[in-house]
Amino acid sequence: MKRFIFHTIVAAMLLAVQAESFAQQTTQPYIEMSTTVKREVTPNELYLKITINEKDYKGKKSLEQLQEAMMGALKENRIDIPECLTLNYMGSEISYATFSKKIKPKSEATYMLKLYDAATMQQVIASLEKRGISDIGLAEVKFTKENELRQEMGIEAIQQAKAEAAALAGAIGQQVGKAVSISSWLSNGQIMPRIYKSRANSVAEDAMPEAAPEATVISIGKITYSLNVNVRFELL
Repeated sequence: MKRFIFHTIVAAMLLAVQAESFAQQTTQPYIEMSTTVKREVTPNELYLKITINEKDYKGKKSLEQLQEAMMGALKENRIDIPECLTLNYMGSEISYATFSKKIKPKSEATYMLKLYDAATMQQVIASLEKRGISDIGLAEVKFTKENELRQEMGIEAIQQAKAEAAALAGAIGQQVGKAVSISSWLSNGQIMPRIYKSRANSVAEDAMPEAAPEATVISIGKITYSLNVNVRFELL
């Protein structure tokens, strides 16, 4: 019986402490601020998708010859091939000529090439096109220092939130105390780089064989990061 009474008293004391803590939390005056910090950054990794294939026409180049031509273009631009070039796909198919049983094998390979700036990319594309490789597209862009950028943006956002909170609190004769809660979320909107198509592709798609040849021009869009921070400060 005494043990039961003891446990009852302890439970009641714990409930009283919890109730007092909850009351302090709900009655403590606070100010809540939301701020947004934005940054525009230039991607530092650019990924080119390069497709080479044997086309069914007289005097066609074999897949091996096209691969050698591609490697020559990369070496010409001093690209670290083992580090930057990966094979994504290689395959072949067999078809038959119309009204004939002659087999026509076709082979294709797709590569992903990692580069670090638009100027190098432009040079590589020009070198590939000179060698008859024009099925090139920009597959992806990346900014590899996102974690460091998020930390910088977070510090700036919290400092901005505190400054705004202090200004508002000062208007009613109060001061900002410690932060009792902080939440944040990061978003980014990628503007994909635009690659003006090669002369061969432009003629085929736009049906403008009379147009004057134009050099390949590359414009890299920046990535916009937005960091939203929500902070609750005590008011003193």
